Amino acid sequence: ELEIDPCRRLADLGNKADSERWGVEPFEELTRDIHNYEKRKGDLPVQKEGEAFDFRGLLHRDGTVYNAVTPEELTKQPELTYHKLGCKLAVGMPFKDVATTDAIYMRTIPPSSSTEGRRAIKRLQDVAIHVIAPAAELHKDPLPGAVTMHTLRECLAAQANGGLTLPQGSTRLAVQVDGSESIEEVAALKQLSADVVLLNVREGTQRFHASRRVFETLQREGINTPVVHHISFPEGTPRDELVIYTGSIIGGLLVDGLGDGVLIDAPHEDLEFVSSTSFGLLQGSRMRLTKTDYVSCPSCGRTLFDLQEVTDQIRQRTGHLPGVAIAVMGCIVNGPGEMADADFGYVGGAPGKIDLYVGKEVIKRGIPHETACDQLVQLIKDYGRWVEPPAEEERGAEGNKELVGST
Repeated sequence: ELEIDPCRRLADLGNKADSERWGVEPFEELTRDIHNYEKRKGDLPVQKEGEAFDFRGLLHRDGTVYNAVTPEELTKQPELTYHKLGCKLAVGMPFKDVATTDAIYMRTIPPSSSTEGRRAIKRLQDVAIHVIAPAAELHKDPLPGAVTMHTLRECLAAQANGGLTLPQGSTRLAVQVDGSESIEEVAALKQLSADVVLLNVREGTQRFHASRRVFETLQREGINTPVVHHISFPEGTPRDELVIYTGSIIGGLLVDGLGDGVLIDAPHEDLEFVSSTSFGLLQGSRMRLTKTDYVSCPSCGRTLFDLQEVTDQIRQRTGHLPGVAIAVMGCIVNGPGEMADADFGYVGGAPGKIDLYVGKEVIKRGIPHETACDQLVQLIKDYGRWVEPPAEEERGAEGNKELVGST
C-alpha cells in the first residue's frame, strides 16, 4: 500500500508530459550502449598558476552536488548554513566532510558592502567550496574567486564579437545549457574553456529526451566538460513530488551514465533536506557513496518480521557507515539472491529467528529477533567495517540551541 501513491505520481508525470505535448526535435542516438553501464568521467578542474583559491574541489570525481543558497542564509546564520551544506565546524569555521556540497549557486550575491556575507563566502572558498553566480551579478559587483555563469548562447555571441571577458577577479567559467540549442551550438562547447556545464532544461520541454540529445552531441564531438543537472522547483512543490520527479528524471539519466552531478534548486525548501536528497540521488545512482547503502525486499506474505520497522531500527544504528551495504530481507526464499552485492545481510530464517550474512555466506543462524540488531552491529565491528558515530555539538543561535555541526 505504501507504493500506491508514488506509483500514481509517476503515472501522473507521464500523463502530464503526454497531454502538454512535451518533446524535442527527433534525433538519432548512435553512441548509447544499452548493454553496458559506464559512469561518465568529465574532465576535472586543474589548478592554474597564480589562483588564490583551490579550484580542484569545484567538482568531485564520483559525482558532484551543488546547492542554491541566498545571501540571507549566509549573512543571518552562516554557521547554521555551513552545517546544512554538510560542513564540519571547528570554532565556527567550516571544513569539508564526506558529504559536503562542492559549490553553491547564487542568483544574487551579497554586495561588497556586506562584511558578513562576503566573510561567509570567503570562509567557504578557503575550503574549496566555491560560488557560481550569473555574469551580470559579478560584472555589477565583482566577487574575487567566483565562478562566472553564462548561457551557451551568450558565450557564442561573445566569441563572435572578439571573445568572452570574465568579470574582475573571476578565472573560471560555468556554461548554462537549456536543451533548446541546436546540435551545432552544443558542439561549439568544444571552443570554450568551461569548467562545468549546468544543464537546466527550460520549462515545457521533455527534460529526459532533451538531456539525452545534449549528451549524444557531447559524446559524438568528444566533449568531456562535466555536466551537472540543474533542476528547479517552484514555491510550494511538495517534498514527495520533488523527490519523485528528481529521482525518475535525473536519476534515470545518471544511472545511464549521463551526467556528473546535480543541483536541486528549491528556494522554499530546507537547505539540509535538499542537500541530503542530492547525495541520496547520487548514491542511488551508484555514483558517490556518502552513507550506508541499504537493500531491502519489497515484502510479501513470506516476510517473517515487520520489514519497515526493522529496517528503520537498523538504519538508526548503522546510518553513519559510508560505503557499507546492508541488506534487510524478509525471508530466505529470494533474500540471498537479491542481496548478492551487500556486505552484510539480515534475513528472516524462521518465525522469530534471524540469519546474519557476510556477503553470500551465513555467519550466524537462528538468532532471536530481539537481539539480532545488536548482533548485526557486532558482526560489522568484527569484520572491521565499523566506525563510531561522530559526536554532535550544540551551539547557541540567537538565543536558541540548534545543532549546527559535528566535530
